[in-house]
Amino acid sequence: MTVIPLAYAIHRLTSVTDLTVIDAILNFFEDDDTIRALKFTMLEAIISTIMTLLVGLPVAWYLGRYKWKNIRTIRALLSVPFVTPSIVVAMGFLMLIDPGGLLDTIGIDLRLETGHIGDLAEYTGWANPGHFIALIAAHVWFNLSLVMRFIEPTLSTMNQSWEEQIRFLPAGKTAYGRFRNLWLPILGPAALCSACLCFIFSFSSFALIKWLTPNQDNLETLMAKSGGSAGIYGYRIDTSEIVLATSVVQLLILSLAIVLTAQIQKKHSSIHSIITENSRQKNTKKPGKMARFTIYSAVLYSILPLILVAIASFRIRDSSDGSYSYSTAAWQEAWSGNYSTTAIPDALINSLTYCIITLMIALPVGYVIASCIARLEIENKNKTAKMVEFATMIPLALSAVMIGLGILIGLLKWAPELFSWMLIPALPHIIITTPFVIRIMLPAIRSLEPEYFEQAKMLGLSPIKAWWHGRFSILRAPIVVSAALTMAFSLGEFGASWILVRSGSWDSLSVLVDQLMGQPKFNPMIQPMAMAAATTLMCLTFILFIFAEKFRHSEEGSGF
Repeated sequence: MTVIPLAYAIHRLTSVTDLTVIDAILNFFEDDDTIRALKFTMLEAIISTIMTLLVGLPVAWYLGRYKWKNIRTIRALLSVPFVTPSIVVAMGFLMLIDPGGLLDTIGIDLRLETGHIGDLAEYTGWANPGHFIALIAAHVWFNLSLVMRFIEPTLSTMNQSWEEQIRFLPAGKTAYGRFRNLWLPILGPAALCSACLCFIFSFSSFALIKWLTPNQDNLETLMAKSGGSAGIYGYRIDTSEIVLATSVVQLLILSLAIVLTAQIQKKHSSIHSIITENSRQKNTKKPGKMARFTIYSAVLYSILPLILVAIASFRIRDSSDGSYSYSTAAWQEAWSGNYSTTAIPDALINSLTYCIITLMIALPVGYVIASCIARLEIENKNKTAKMVEFATMIPLALSAVMIGLGILIGLLKWAPELFSWMLIPALPHIIITTPFVIRIMLPAIRSLEPEYFEQAKMLGLSPIKAWWHGRFSILRAPIVVSAALTMAFSLGEFGASWILVRSGSWDSLSVLVDQLMGQPKFNPMIQPMAMAAATTLMCLTFILFIFAEKFRHSEEGSGF
């Protein structure tokens, strides 16, 4: 399912351009626009990864080393960014940095780049430093929960007497010795794994690049801008060349990152399992002032952009004097679908329709594939199991825009009658969410004891009853978590939806937010209407996330 649309799209692009894949790659490195986009993509992804680790490591350290009241609430609030739709994140940071926003009121102008930011641009010759700073801050915000999810569970379950014991050994007498011989082996794989995933998600960022750095393209936005006219014989061959070359280069880079992530994650999982099985304990240390400041600052950082989105939906600018008032007028306009846009209820119905279809397909498919991998491992067919498991991670190496373009240029150009089918936007959602279902279900299925099924047979239970009593009772929690997150990710998907559904009656909530924000801002209702749609989307994903957290084990350290 994943490979077919992409493979056909590449085949069509090579036919249109009369280039081989190798020729396209060579042309990629000879074009100034593509090289510029690649440099920017690598730069923002690397800096975002480094900054996320610098911010996330102290948060994970303090959270895992001390006893906190309402620990589940703190974990949930720090995990909110990862399930928040990217278009909502973009809107939240726009409300933070735009003229009249929170940062602007205290003299920090990242949007128009006046004051100190303007001085920085003039002194260094760096074009748009404010936009880049805002982007990095948004990526750190989005990926912070990954670092926490990987590192904190290991710290919270590790026997803290190990640190005291190593102090008596020659290898642990100094802080450097304890870091090298204790903390690095235990936390190193978790930190590296979270860093790889931060790089992948930052590298393939779309909505944040589109709205926070409008004057600079990464590979994702470059493909999106060129994709509308690509794959058409005899028309704009240059755009087909850009999409072909950019998609292949991005696929190669992300595939290498995925392979590296899989290797590191396997090592981290084994270390985490050993620690949780042999050293599980409850923290008794009370956090100090620095720990409290770090954690509470991180929580505020996690929820502030979202609060600003909700407030902005009621904030109406007076076009005559620039003052602001608060009312529900924008909600009423957005709900009725004025200003030539889809109404929120219609977009909501579309989003829920795509979401339910995605759930009905992605959940059983992900479960079956995860079961097959576990069965192959039981039968000692480890090489085959690894190949299948790697194949399931391929969609993670395909950005949302790549998947959308693959369907648009591939399947829809091959079978154009499908373009009139309303449910076609659900296809990329299925491709994107299925790997997450597999990653959540696989560890749980691996933990099942084969003896359960043998005992069920001895008791004369039917296969359905045996599955219900022996398998579902254990897998209920990961199934519920998988279902909730699948629905949340589907509701918030933006990149592929933006490619396939840019206007018309199929608009989802995420596309509606983008459409509203893209209209001229001389109408003071436009921005709060966009924020109303974003708030609606945000509330839906929050409900699903909270539901998933109730069934999630706090000791899980997979990162998902």
